[in-house]
Amino acid sequence: MLSLRASLVLRQGADWYEVVDLLVRTANRRRDAHAQPVQDTLTTARNAHAAWRSLIKEDAEGAAELAGAVAEMLEQFGETKRVHDVLTWAETSTHRP
Repeated sequence: MLSLRASLVLRQGADWYEVVDLLVRTANRRRDAHAQPVQDTLTTARNAHAAWRSLIKEDAEGAAELAGAVAEMLEQFGETKRVHDVLTWAETSTHRP
């Protein structure tokens, strides 16, 4: 249900902060619930990262606020390259919360 809500928010005019937050929460809940298919959960996690990259362009401070949650969620899925991307940006960004 949360991934549907994120899709609707995106279609109504991208509020990237809200989309990232919803996707992170959705991926975490699906993981905790052992939801099937697992590939959908992984896709949701990867979409959260992609949306977070878009958020950087629109609201770098918002991206900085969500960086920890995004990195932690990605780490749970073994997405090492994406975790590195988020942490590297967060460490070098001048937009720290």
